[in-house]
Amino acid sequence: MSVEYVEIQSFIENYNPTDRDWLELKWNGKFGAKFKDENYIFRQQIASIVCDQIHTVNINLIRDLFIELGKVAQVSFSVFTNYHLLAQELLERGGKEYLFDYVCAAHISFDTFLSTANITLSPGRTRELLSYFDFLKQTESDPQVQKMLTDHIRNRFVCLQKLGDTVN
Repeated sequence: MSVEYVEIQSFIENYNPTDRDWLELKWNGKFGAKFKDENYIFRQQIASIVCDQIHTVNINLIRDLFIELGKVAQVSFSVFTNYHLLAQELLERGGKEYLFDYVCAAHISFDTFLSTANITLSPGRTRELLSYFDFLKQTESDPQVQKMLTDHIRNRFVCLQKLGDTVN
C-alpha cells in the first residue's frame, strides 16, 4: 500500500465539511486542451476509491463529490465513470433528503442526465422518492424548481418501481 493511498484513505475516513475545498472545482475558465482544474486529479482519485467502498463512506463526502463532479462534467464535457453510483448511494441511503441534489445534478449536462438515470434502488426507497417527487411537483412554488421536476425524471422512479414490482 502506497503512502499516497494511505493519505487518500485517511482523507476519506476523516472527511468533514471543512475539507470540501480539496474537492471543489478550481477551474481556469478554459475548455478543451487548455482546461485546467487544480483539484482534478485528487478529486478523481478520491472518487474512485470512494466508489470501491461506497456503502461505508460518510454520506457528506458522497454528496460533496457528487456535486463537484457534476460541476466538472458541465465544463469538461465528460462525466466521472461511476457518477451514477454516487447518485444511487445518495438516494438509497439518504432518501428524499437528497432528491433535490439528484434532480439538480441530472440537469447539469447531457452526460450527468444520462449517468444519473443508471441507478437501482430498493422498492421501498423508490416508492418514497416517487411519492416525495409528486409532493414537490404539487406544492413547490419556485418556478426554477418546477422546471427541473420533469416527467423524464419522474419516469425514472416509475420504471424503477415497475421493475421492483416484477422482481417481488
